[in-house]
Amino acid sequence: MKNIGEFFKRIGGVQAKEMALRGSIQAAIKQFIGIDIPAGSISHKSGIVTLKNISHSARSVVYINKQKIIDHINKTVLTNYQIIDIR
Repeated sequence: MKNIGEFFKRIGGVQAKEMALRGSIQAAIKQFIGIDIPAGSISHKSGIVTLKNISHSARSVVYINKQKIIDHINKTVLTNYQIIDIR
């Protein structure tokens, strides 16, 4: 039976990867658009990034520059997780 330390280490590793991915998405959007989106407004599932609680004008600018942002994120993220779309 595994001890509780190993369990928390595994959970901590998953959370660290999650925050790193959100940080790289946030940095890419800031670099290409100049808008700072809070990390709590960014979620992802199955390669699709969802931006919540942002203005419609910011969402439109993200949509216009979507492919540049996706390419930048996929190049800079060190995991094998690939972003397919931003919504």
